[in-house]
Amino acid sequence: MSISTRVHAAVEASRAAADLGIGEDPGRLNLSGSLTRAALDAWQVVSDEAPAWLTFSCIDPADDPIQPRDAVEGDRVRITVAFASSLNAPHLFTQEGWRSLLLDDTRVSSSTAVRLAFDEGRFRTRAFEVETWEGAPVAGPDMSSPRDGSPRRQVRSQSSGLMAPSRIEPWIVDGDHGRGPAWQAWIAVSASMIARSLANELYVEDGEERVSLSGQPPRRLELGRFSVANIPFVTLQQAAAWVYLEGTDVEVRHTFLSAELAREWPTGRSFTAGLKAKIESSLDSARLLYKSHLRAGSKDTLKALADLRKTLADDVQKLVQQARDLASSVWRDVAVAIGVLAVRFGLDAAKTVPSSFAFSTIYLLVATYFVASFWLTVTINRRFLASLEKSRAAWRTKLYAFLDDDDYRELAGTPLSGAIEDYRITERRTRRVVVVVVLLLIIATFVEAGNVDLSTLKTSIWASIVSAWEAGSDVFRNLAAP
Repeated sequence: MSISTRVHAAVEASRAAADLGIGEDPGRLNLSGSLTRAALDAWQVVSDEAPAWLTFSCIDPADDPIQPRDAVEGDRVRITVAFASSLNAPHLFTQEGWRSLLLDDTRVSSSTAVRLAFDEGRFRTRAFEVETWEGAPVAGPDMSSPRDGSPRRQVRSQSSGLMAPSRIEPWIVDGDHGRGPAWQAWIAVSASMIARSLANELYVEDGEERVSLSGQPPRRLELGRFSVANIPFVTLQQAAAWVYLEGTDVEVRHTFLSAELAREWPTGRSFTAGLKAKIESSLDSARLLYKSHLRAGSKDTLKALADLRKTLADDVQKLVQQARDLASSVWRDVAVAIGVLAVRFGLDAAKTVPSSFAFSTIYLLVATYFVASFWLTVTINRRFLASLEKSRAAWRTKLYAFLDDDDYRELAGTPLSGAIEDYRITERRTRRVVVVVVLLLIIATFVEAGNVDLSTLKTSIWASIVSAWEAGSDVFRNLAAP
C-alpha cells in the first residue's frame, strides 16, 4: 500500500471524531480533532512509513510534538502532512482538498494533471487528467498555449467573488466519464462554472448572486444553484465547447447563445433552474443563427476578394503603363539627341561650318534636358510606388485581415511584386541608355569646344577596340588549346 493511500486511510479513520477539522491545499494537509485509538494507530502507520519526501507531525493539546501512539484517546491533536507539490500537478489526499482546488481558479487553470489518493477513478478534461496517486509526487506535462477565448473576456463581472473562470478547458470533459466521488464533485463545479460563462454579466445585489442576459428583451435573473439530480450536464458541455472551443470568433457565438437564452425565458426561474429547460433549444437556435452569419460573411468575403482582384488588376495595369511611358519617354529623348547630331553631320556634309561654341552649348542643353526629363519621370513613378506600398499595408490590416499571410501573399503580394519588379527592370535598362547618350553628348560638347581632338579620340577608341579584340582572341585560343 502506498503512503498516499495510508494517509487517506488515516483520514477516513479520523472521520469518527465529532470535532474533526480538515483543511488541505496541494502539498499540505492539516487535520485536527479528538481522535479514536483506531485513528491514532492509522496515523502511527503513516509516521512509521513516511518516505523522505513527506513530512509528518503530530501536536498534542500542550503544543508538544508527539508520536500518535503516545496521544491520549479523545484528546484533541493536530496532524500535519506536508510535501513539495508541483505547480501544474496537484496531489491531494482528501475530497475536501479536491473541492478546494476546484474552487481555486488560479490553481485549477494552471494544472495539467491532478493525482488523488481518495479515488481510483480516472477521467480527463481539456486541461488536465485526473489520476490515482501512486508513489512520490511528480510534475505534470507542460501546458499548451492558452486560447484567446477566455470566458472572462466575454462575461463582465461586478464582483471579485463572482466571476467566470479564466479558462473553459478545465470544465469540459475529454473522452470517457468518471464514476467516483472526484467525478461527482467535478460535475457540480463544472456546471456552475459553465453557467457563469454563458451569461453576459455577473453581479451581486443585496447579497444575492445575479446574472444579466443581453437579448430581446434583456434579462436580469437570480443565479441560483444546480441540484445534483438536475444538472443538464451533456448539453452544458456541448454549449461550452461550441462557444469557446470551436473556432476563433468566440464573441459572436457567445452573443448568439445568450440572446437565444434571453428570449422567452421561463417566468420566475433562476438562471440555473431555467437552463435545464432552455439550454438545448437555445443552443440549436444559436447554431442556426451562426450558420446564417457564416453564409452572410461568405458573401462579404467573396465581394472583398472580387474588389481585391479588381484593385490588383488596376494597379498592375498602372505599373505596366508606367514602364511603357518611361521607355517611350527615354526613346523620344534619344531621338532628340540623334536629331541634333544628324543636323551637325548634315552641316559638315554641306560644308557649312557653324560656330563650334553654339553647337557645344546645344549638346550640353540637350544632355541637361535628357537627364532632367528622365529624373522627373522616375521621381513621379517612385512616389507612386511608395504610395502603393503604403496602401497595401492598409489593405492587409483593415480590409483583408480575414486572409492569412500565405493566402494574401499568393492572391495580392506575388502578382503586384512581380509588376513592381518588371517596372524596376525597365527603369534600370533605360537608365543605362540615358547614361550612354549623355556621355556621348558630353564628349560631343568637348569635341565642339576644341578640348578633345576628334582624330585622336577616334584613334584611342579604335586602339581600345583592337586591344579588347586581341585580348579576347588570346583568351579564346587558350581555352581552345588541347
